[in-house]
Amino acid sequence: MKRFFLFVTMAGFFFTSCRNDDYYKELRIKKADEHFKKIVERQFPQEKVFNLPDCLEIALKNNFDIKVYELKESISKERRTAALLGMLPDLNVTNDLSARSNEPGASSQSLSTGEQSLVPSKSTEKTVNTIKVEFALSMLDFGLAYFNSVQAEDRVQLSDEQLRRAAQNLILDVTQAYFKVAATQHAVQTTEKLLEMCDNVDTVLMDLTQNKTISPLRALDERKRFITLRKSLMEYRRSYQNSCVELKSLMGYHPAEIIKVNTDCLKKINVIDVPDIDLLERIALKERPELFQLDMEQHITIVEARKTLLMMCPNVRLFVDFTNSSNKFLYNQSWWEAGVRTAYNLLKLPEQIQQYRALDKEADQVDVKTISMAVAVMAQVRIAHANMMEVRERYDLDKRIYDAYNEYLEIAKKNSGQLGNISPIEITRLELETAETAIDRANSLGNYYLAYYRLLNMMGIEAMEQEKLESVIKKVKEEADLELKTIKAKESQQQQVDQQKNLLESKEAEEKQKVKELREDETVIPKSTDVLPEKVKDDSLEKLRKDIGEQIKVIEKKEKREKLEIEKLKNKKFNN
Repeated sequence: MKRFFLFVTMAGFFFTSCRNDDYYKELRIKKADEHFKKIVERQFPQEKVFNLPDCLEIALKNNFDIKVYELKESISKERRTAALLGMLPDLNVTNDLSARSNEPGASSQSLSTGEQSLVPSKSTEKTVNTIKVEFALSMLDFGLAYFNSVQAEDRVQLSDEQLRRAAQNLILDVTQAYFKVAATQHAVQTTEKLLEMCDNVDTVLMDLTQNKTISPLRALDERKRFITLRKSLMEYRRSYQNSCVELKSLMGYHPAEIIKVNTDCLKKINVIDVPDIDLLERIALKERPELFQLDMEQHITIVEARKTLLMMCPNVRLFVDFTNSSNKFLYNQSWWEAGVRTAYNLLKLPEQIQQYRALDKEADQVDVKTISMAVAVMAQVRIAHANMMEVRERYDLDKRIYDAYNEYLEIAKKNSGQLGNISPIEITRLELETAETAIDRANSLGNYYLAYYRLLNMMGIEAMEQEKLESVIKKVKEEADLELKTIKAKESQQQQVDQQKNLLESKEAEEKQKVKELREDETVIPKSTDVLPEKVKDDSLEKLRKDIGEQIKVIEKKEKREKLEIEKLKNKKFNN
């Protein structure tokens, strides 16, 4: 009967854990309704005119991708806390209760005679309750828990950098969508009246053709021009709707309604002062979140290698426990116990060595990957900077074209009554073309601002803060000054070495000259002593030769010592 209930229980757990397609379809429908209600319930201000800071603030607050990264960061923080708590020692409390159906007695037998040596006896009761409290600290587990906490802290920083990069990418996307909406909204507002003029122009051209005021070919040519302009102007409406959908989805609202933005930023350029490209590259290498992430990944790998080294050590376990037993046959029913246990698995050592080598190679791989990423970041910054300069030139060109069209349009309007060759149709066409150049100018200005934000994104910063720029410039100058001082110190040291070398060489030349002169004196002296008596001449010559030999030995020792000093200076120069 017990086996039957056990089988039914296990089967129930098994079948209730299985899910079919219908279950997931129903679950998807339920979640779809819930999510749709959550999105629609967000109240969107209908009459508000948004500017760029408002859109960025709302997007950073409501965007669901940012919320996902925020949850990842909170998860990593919880895991960090769990890793820190993993360093606590073990504290186990056990209560063992055992009962037998008969007496736990035993007898003994003699090994020599094979007969029973003692009468049957017992040392344990039929029912025994034992309580044990054990406090243990494993040095290996403590070390692994410490390294796990270090890695968990790195992962918290890693998730924070991922959140920062996601926010930067969101800022760039919102800025791009905002300027799209601003440019298309400006274009729609500019072309609403002009599209009505196109309809009127068609009617006027038909009347002029029927009245034979203009030729049919000219009328057809003018209609083609107006229809082409009308097509290009009508495309801005659809583009405006698409841009509004994109911007509202990034802001976390239901992408169904039109959003109005402030277009004053497209009326006049706000020139942005950008530092030198070398300074921008240095800022990017110090601020780009991807480089921080690779540094943290490398440190996590290094800590993992240290864990592998720790696993090569024996496990030392310190323990203290207290035991209380209800067995009345025990001499002491309560006692303390303390000890040390050591264990070492020797056959795991080769595996740990290979694992450490692999992790060491992996750390080198991440280091090379970091250098590759740094090169890519520098290239991205240069491309973004060049794009910004190019877009600025494009804006200047579009502005010159718009100013020329606008100037000619004003002249045509003023002189339309005086010059008979300027017709109202031509003025209307000139107005449409001027409006088109104004839209191109506004698009170029929006692209200029967007290029600035793209440059900030490539650098890994949110804004060109003056304090940060000044601090970076100060650091760069300090590094340059330090490098210049190092170069000057090496040059002065080199000059001193050269001077000492020249001095030693001059001394060496003087000593050689002295030795040469002494040797010449040695050859001349016997000729000058021919007039002396034979015995005196031999004694003086022998003494002179000894003195000259000692002087030559002293000079040779000095030469050797000076040569050693020259070699030391050369080695010191080579090492520097």
